[in-house]
Amino acid sequence: MKIKNRIENLKTLFTNKKFLLDLFVSALGFVLVAGVFFKIYLKEYLANLENNPINDELLNILPSIDLDIIATNYIYVLIAVLLGYLLFIKPQKIPFYIKSITMLYFAKYIILPTTNLTYPEGAIHESFDTIYNDLFFSGHTAFPVLLYFLTKDETKYLKYFFLVSAFIEGTTVLLMKLHYTIDVYAAPFFAFSIYSLSFYFFGKNYKKYDQLIS
Repeated sequence: MKIKNRIENLKTLFTNKKFLLDLFVSALGFVLVAGVFFKIYLKEYLANLENNPINDELLNILPSIDLDIIATNYIYVLIAVLLGYLLFIKPQKIPFYIKSITMLYFAKYIILPTTNLTYPEGAIHESFDTIYNDLFFSGHTAFPVLLYFLTKDETKYLKYFFLVSAFIEGTTVLLMKLHYTIDVYAAPFFAFSIYSLSFYFFGKNYKKYDQLIS
């Protein structure tokens, strides 16, 4: 019965014109930020930064370990889990989640040009990301932290998966020396700020489609 209800909920949402328009606008915003703004502007800018690594005492202590299999593939696990949760448990929240994630990466992308840092000495680059200087703050860490905040009041166990994932991602990028320590330390603060701003700007959107779900 639950599966049937969830399928009916999906049909109701994806035949609702307001929901579809909201979903389209939200997705378009994400594409513009992640695709156009980053790929066209920041990609070129970051690739041409003059090499200027800074000293990081924690990185000096940590060993360099090639964890590319985690750095490259774990993001897909996070996305798959998130999509499963949204599609089968909270489909009415999809536009809000897209807006929140878009805000997170927009914040990262507008901050990047103000830091002008290049990757640490001895960095082991992941095969997933060919841009090496997108450092402050760590998106690997901030993304699952944001998902933790978004799900902490709605889920019993899934929130802990995202919290543990943030630790795994943060540890991975430090051991691969893909990020400076401050990039990882700052990520949860930015994630919480975006979580708060999402409700400030899109609070109504969070509950807008609840009445369509039986």
